[in-house]
Amino acid sequence: MPVRTTYPGVYIQEQPSGVHTIVGVSTSVTAFVGAAAKGPVNEPTRINSFADYVRIFGGLLDADRPMGHTVSHYFQNGGTEAVIVRVLASDADTAALTLKDREATAKDILRLEAAGKGSWANRQNGVGVEVSVDGGGSNPNDLFSLQLRYRSYDDRAKAAVEVAQETYQNLSMSPKHPRYALNVLGGSQLVIPSIAAGAPTPSAKGSSVAAAATPTIGMTGANNALRIAVDYGPPVDVTLFPSMKPTDSPVSKSATDVVKELNAAFGQMSIPATASSSSDVIKIESNAGGPNSAVTIMPAPANDATKDLKLGLAWGGNEISGAADIRPKTISDTGLAGGKEGTSVAPGDIVPANEDGGIYALRKLRFPRFNMLCLSGVTADDVQQVQAALSYCAAERAFLIVDSPVDDWRGSGDTFPPNLGSFAAFGEHGAVYYPRLKQVETLPGGTVRTLTLPACGAVAGVMARTDTQRGIWKAPAGLEAGVTGVSGTTQRTDDPLSGRLNPRGINVIREFPAAGTVVWGARTLRGDDDLSSEFKYIPVRRLTDYIASSLYLGTQFAVFEPNDPDLWAQLRLSVTTFMRGLFRQGAFQQSSKRDEASSFFVVCDETVNPQSEIDLGRVNVLVGFAPLKPAEFVVITITQISHLED
Repeated sequence: MPVRTTYPGVYIQEQPSGVHTIVGVSTSVTAFVGAAAKGPVNEPTRINSFADYVRIFGGLLDADRPMGHTVSHYFQNGGTEAVIVRVLASDADTAALTLKDREATAKDILRLEAAGKGSWANRQNGVGVEVSVDGGGSNPNDLFSLQLRYRSYDDRAKAAVEVAQETYQNLSMSPKHPRYALNVLGGSQLVIPSIAAGAPTPSAKGSSVAAAATPTIGMTGANNALRIAVDYGPPVDVTLFPSMKPTDSPVSKSATDVVKELNAAFGQMSIPATASSSSDVIKIESNAGGPNSAVTIMPAPANDATKDLKLGLAWGGNEISGAADIRPKTISDTGLAGGKEGTSVAPGDIVPANEDGGIYALRKLRFPRFNMLCLSGVTADDVQQVQAALSYCAAERAFLIVDSPVDDWRGSGDTFPPNLGSFAAFGEHGAVYYPRLKQVETLPGGTVRTLTLPACGAVAGVMARTDTQRGIWKAPAGLEAGVTGVSGTTQRTDDPLSGRLNPRGINVIREFPAAGTVVWGARTLRGDDDLSSEFKYIPVRRLTDYIASSLYLGTQFAVFEPNDPDLWAQLRLSVTTFMRGLFRQGAFQQSSKRDEASSFFVVCDETVNPQSEIDLGRVNVLVGFAPLKPAEFVVITITQISHLED
């Protein structure tokens, strides 16, 4: 917009450059879906360490519920960020504890349910969640305090240890109270609070009673004011005997005089409270009963009378709300109970056919939601679930890491190596690894067990490490792709076995004397030589997804802009700058001249945007690149030469 010139001189205006920088998306955020010891169900939760996993989802379980182990392998092998979705069987139940009120009839009043289904919160054998309730610190006659402790078995200490403790002081059962129990406990990581079914509704009136009798009070304009809040409404300043001045001599007033003056002031100011006295002890009571009935007396900001009247908690007064009688009674270290795991989590729970929960809970996140997906409890034998997960990963531009079955494929006889053709439709978005991993653990009492675990977590960690050290275009395999945190593989693998599996698109995990356990394959599920797929190799697929996702987010600025050569130039500049950055990092094949034109191109002009496309509201950008492909086979030819006599 041109500058409006009025006076002779120099005017400065800023002109947008049209440059929109495209930032690359993340490449190694891994989503894990499976069974866990505790935690929220079907809620994607981001973590940055295995300690976060233990804190939220509990410790390691067993080979039938291996997600904890796979997450541990992921972080041990180079992973830095993960998303966890806990899945439970449909018949799982939640541990709970119902607190009773302080009345003689002891009716149910407050229910605390564990923050997640399963048996993790059951208080037994020194572990689980326990609750303690005692009087509130600032007003023990009206409020209460609640403490939660969660103890879990620690493999290193070989004993139950306290994992989490939450303490909530000065809670109230009045819904309008600023420390209403349900609101405050709603922030708990251990329990979910609710009012118990059939809980009584109190009808008592809240009141504020003076700490002691006040037969006579010497009052002047310097001590004739107080501040009052009724039924948790806004505080109001009340002036008694307004004709008095601070410089006047004190006038003796009885408790009856003060009560009369209070009621007159309440009437004039429409304050819903009534003052009275008994044995010269002043009492102010709300006109309405119920759980939100309350009277709070506070010192006035000037000319305060509450000290002389002995009203309010600040001067030892007694304030009780209508909800005081439904406070939970005092208990000590009482545990939750009734939680159960239900039947074992099945592949259909992790990848549900109705797309409700499981992996589809990840839709709650913002795109790009995740880059890699590990399904603890789903193997290549679960064809229907793997097909659905591959389709989902294709839509999310993510990559699925598939585990080989628990039963060794080599027991299949004539069907080994297996035919993975059923995964071909979206197979480029996933890879399978063989065999499974072996881990030796020491149980309580010194018993040693050997677990057969899926390799997905370790492989995802290797991919994340490779992305960081070399780039997403480097194949996550080779001697650099070492696996730590495991005892080895469940089956011995060698060159002949690798020679049978690799052409079928099955990646082998090998053990070498000097390198240890390493990933020794980089093919997708479309890596079968018979398919001749352009996405035969993992880094080609993942780099394509990385570029596509980055351009998708980085070109949003163009939506609804005028579709003309200026917009085409902006798009060309932004995309070319992004692709040039990848080129300089070595992400593409390069010719001997190492020029950009032989590695990538970006077209956005009239050749791809004719008038017919403009009329349809479309702007087209054509991006091509030459991907790097791994050197799977290193062929060295040796020949002899002979020195002939001259």
